[in-house]
Amino acid sequence: MRTTITASQSPKDAATRLAEIIARKKFIPYLNDLPDKEFPHIKASIFGAFETNELFVKLTNGKATFVEAIDSPLLAPAMADRIFDMDVLDSNVAFARANEMWEKHKDELIGEADGQQPQCIGCPR
Repeated sequence: MRTTITASQSPKDAATRLAEIIARKKFIPYLNDLPDKEFPHIKASIFGAFETNELFVKLTNGKATFVEAIDSPLLAPAMADRIFDMDVLDSNVAFARANEMWEKHKDELIGEADGQQPQCIGCPR
């Protein structure tokens, strides 16, 4: 049976599933810890899951981490066969989800993990 994270399921469920997929090495790391341009302590990652054809989007500041999963809009080729980088359709849905997650969790993500003021590149002082 295929499990898909919906709005009613918690992000922790997605985080747990992502950890299991990574442990089994059943994923493609499309984007790994890419720092935000304005807040470099915030990192984004996108993973493709072979077994479920899902994309996992992770945002973290080192202390707070948010993970959500969405179905890939592509049925072919299989996720395991997408070896030449992320498809445009996958990229579009993954980055759209990352933007939604940012809007929902930006206050928690901007705060520094150690409680200091956030480092913002290009922000007015």
